[in-house]
Amino acid sequence: MKSETLSIGDAAAASGLSTKTIRYYEDVELIPKARRSNTEARTGGDRVYDDADIGRLRFIRHARMLGLGLDSIRDLLKLAEHGCPGRQPEYHQTLERHLSAIEERIQHLLGLRTTIQQLLANDHTSCGTGTGWTRCGCMGMDEPQMEYDEFACAGCQAKRTTQGIAP
Repeated sequence: MKSETLSIGDAAAASGLSTKTIRYYEDVELIPKARRSNTEARTGGDRVYDDADIGRLRFIRHARMLGLGLDSIRDLLKLAEHGCPGRQPEYHQTLERHLSAIEERIQHLLGLRTTIQQLLANDHTSCGTGTGWTRCGCMGMDEPQMEYDEFACAGCQAKRTTQGIAP
């Protein structure tokens, strides 16, 4: 039984992606080059997609919704070529790495929230008078060497350390 083929517009609607995104995924080789409806046409014919292509596009869309990067998605797609990726250890490792990165971002954001709450609670009576950036304390600039490292994720802290940027 032959599967139905869809135009790029119909594939976009079926996958929940835009046609521009589908073309981009083709350009970065996340999906294979689409077959063409009429290879004899001067323009090369229209892109056509089948059920397997739609499934792949949906998989990519869901992975992007989970915040996975294109490299991680590419790795998961390679695993899927051998069956359900969820049954393979590399699938779990990829998702565990991503979850760890999410946890780090959450901690970073919680730190930023605390800092902003402190800035909002400040009555700014200690701010200098007149104009000039040296007197402004609105962003915690009156604090000696206020650093973001306190709230930075481990990766950002390590990057600053390896670049010789003192905390």
